[in-house]
Amino acid sequence: MDDRETIPCQSSGVDFQEVRGRTSLIAILLGMAIIAASILLGRSFAFFLSFLAFSIVMTLLWRKAPRPWFFLFFISGAVPFAVSKYQFACNLIFALWFTLLNPRYLFRLPKWIYVPTVLAVLGILTSSINWFSDDIVRSMMRQVTYAYNLFLAPFLLLPVVYLRMRGSRDNAANLQGLLLCLILPSTLILISAKLFGTVANAWAASRHAADLSEGFLQYQLGKVIVNFLRTEVGFILAALICASTAVTVSQVKNFYRLVAGSCWAANVFLLLATGSFGSIIACLCGLAAIFYIQFRTVSLTKVFASTAVICCMLGLTFVLLPPSVTQYLGKRYEHRVTDANADRLELWARAVEQLFEHPEGVGLTLSVGDEVKTFIHNEYLTYAVSYGIIGGLGYVFLVVVLLISFFRVRISAIHDPSLLAIHFAGLGVLVASAINSMTDHMNENRWYFNIIWSTIWYCYFCSCPLQTQAFPERIGHQTGVSTTW
Repeated sequence: MDDRETIPCQSSGVDFQEVRGRTSLIAILLGMAIIAASILLGRSFAFFLSFLAFSIVMTLLWRKAPRPWFFLFFISGAVPFAVSKYQFACNLIFALWFTLLNPRYLFRLPKWIYVPTVLAVLGILTSSINWFSDDIVRSMMRQVTYAYNLFLAPFLLLPVVYLRMRGSRDNAANLQGLLLCLILPSTLILISAKLFGTVANAWAASRHAADLSEGFLQYQLGKVIVNFLRTEVGFILAALICASTAVTVSQVKNFYRLVAGSCWAANVFLLLATGSFGSIIACLCGLAAIFYIQFRTVSLTKVFASTAVICCMLGLTFVLLPPSVTQYLGKRYEHRVTDANADRLELWARAVEQLFEHPEGVGLTLSVGDEVKTFIHNEYLTYAVSYGIIGGLGYVFLVVVLLISFFRVRISAIHDPSLLAIHFAGLGVLVASAINSMTDHMNENRWYFNIIWSTIWYCYFCSCPLQTQAFPERIGHQTGVSTTW
């Protein structure tokens, strides 16, 4: 820890101690070691007990070194445990220690965040009327775990952790965290599972139409299962494509653009291989938002150049696709476009019926119906059915206010390409996820869900300095945030 260098904040009114040198690299290596251990050991008690001890030790050890702790926190979110929702996500274990050691951060969030949080808590309480069973302890543990991973995490825990990022002014280091600790680890795991993993559910996938079974596969990588069901993996692939596009088209270091471009190509290949048309459309919406904001920031020539580069890369990736993937895409196009039906509308209608029947919520569920269960395939309705009208409004409020916040940032005040890339990434991921949530369940997969929301909140708080550049003295007085632990 003797390589620490403190960089003073510029007109921020906060104190964020930047750590340079070997410590941040050690954090990245430790994070990758956690992922490797999870793949080798699987969801064993040996792994979780070791991780619990490791997480509290590193949180205490790096309590005054936020940058490496954040890097470790980012990468731990990519631990590929997605089979069970009954266990806490690894990055949320770090978040728990952080919150327990620093409860004052709970009261320093932007005031608007408390509104959806209160609605979420009320929704959990009202829905308890229906999810309590004869086995009270088991039902409590199950629903509390669900709420912790999939409700309180995006509403409260992740914002509390990432709040500290608005004290950082090293935008290049922030970009490193986004690229090397959020985008790259998940991309490596996904592409490794596709290329080197073995199909773990060949028989189950074959029960679907033979020409559509590609979208129902799960791959075993070591002792973990990586789910490539198109309604699940499409979310994270669309998010990773938008985030890597934001870095690729920005005027940052060539090394960052090369790494981001490689991640972009890998994730585009995987998204096309899944054949998730809903995620593809959502991804295009996220990219459109990025290029729209870029048009407001830089010259029209650069926007056209960025668009042309992305289109050429997309065309090249499509040409290099294996014949089996292109044939599968053709079948998916016929199924979802040429022969499209109103199945989603029927599913949503059933969800609305159940919501009217139980406006207080029934506890976390992705399906509705009594005798015949059908998936809802809509994230907003899922939260409403699960946690009642109150909880559903809380989720909608969270997404809408975040969208407004990203679009209202003073783009003209951005003079740092790294900061601009981070803002582009957050906006693109949020738009893609908001659109995709209209037709599928983002919370079906806990790993993917946490990575997406981690990226959104990280980019949101890293973008907070954009407002201080225009009104530094005003923001400093209003926030009064101290980021020393």
